[in-house]
Amino acid sequence: MNRNRLIDISSIAALVIILFLVPVLIKNVYWVSVLALVGINILLASSLRTIKLLDHISLGHVGFTLIGAYGSALLVMKVGLPFWAALVIAGLMAGVLALALGYPFLKVKGMYFAILTLLTAETLRLVAYHWKSLTGGTYGLTHIPPPNPLTIPGVGTISFDAVHSYYYIILVVVLLSLFIIYKLEHSHVSFKWQAIRDADNLAQSVGINVAWYKMVNFAIACFFAGIAGALFAHYQHNLSADFTSRFGVWTSLYLLVYIVVGGEHKFAGPIIGTLIITLVSEFARPLGEYQPMIIGALAIFVVLLLPGGIIGLPNRFKLWYRKLLKQTRRVQGSV
Repeated sequence: MNRNRLIDISSIAALVIILFLVPVLIKNVYWVSVLALVGINILLASSLRTIKLLDHISLGHVGFTLIGAYGSALLVMKVGLPFWAALVIAGLMAGVLALALGYPFLKVKGMYFAILTLLTAETLRLVAYHWKSLTGGTYGLTHIPPPNPLTIPGVGTISFDAVHSYYYIILVVVLLSLFIIYKLEHSHVSFKWQAIRDADNLAQSVGINVAWYKMVNFAIACFFAGIAGALFAHYQHNLSADFTSRFGVWTSLYLLVYIVVGGEHKFAGPIIGTLIITLVSEFARPLGEYQPMIIGALAIFVVLLLPGGIIGLPNRFKLWYRKLLKQTRRVQGSV
């Protein structure tokens, strides 16, 4: 194992330890709840970036989040399934729906694909908003139960009805999901996705089943969107599908901002973008109606001056330093 690899592993291990210590170090319930939502948003943004690997832009990712959220809540409340089973099934529901829609949707690209996903998300939201007998309609779902208490030998029984305890469920599920997404992105499957993105006709000519790999990509991304939705439902304890809710179009736009600000070409880009935008949003909350303007200004600044996103700053600093060093040497050599 080389030195750089060892440093990367040590840094990740240290970060994971710090994340597990957050509820111990931060006693403020509000900030722990903010970090819990950051974790859910990171999973959403990272799964949306998976679709971007095919150079597709989805404006309807929240529609599959809605499937996961309502699916998990209804499975627990009306069917009586335990949380962990409902969590996985909710993700599968979103993934299967994406697999069914993927074949016709992924035949188009660019603006057409974005519009199709946007219309799908809005259709799903309106169905949830008006289907009173199943989803509660305009009143939504309330009193969604937390996960069942977990008994660990030698430790005792852990209840997940408080923010600090549920934070650990979000942390474990998000870390595991990110690990799977990362492994997929660095596997032979991702190589085929890149080939399809660069030249799908050429990929088809060398024997790659373009339609199938596109559908698999879309289904995987939406599966994790469903997982994120299920986590949100049992964390929030209530769901609403009105236009201003989490399942509205604004959430999809914010997810794209997270990816652009963080950097779409690196796996850690959406993670950094989500964290920074959320923290800026929280600190700008006292400014009221000026809050979206600050986030918009930050996004414009990054797009114009940092095309690779914030994650590209270290490389840019290196380039600036090298240029400055060369200029300094030229000045000294001319003296």
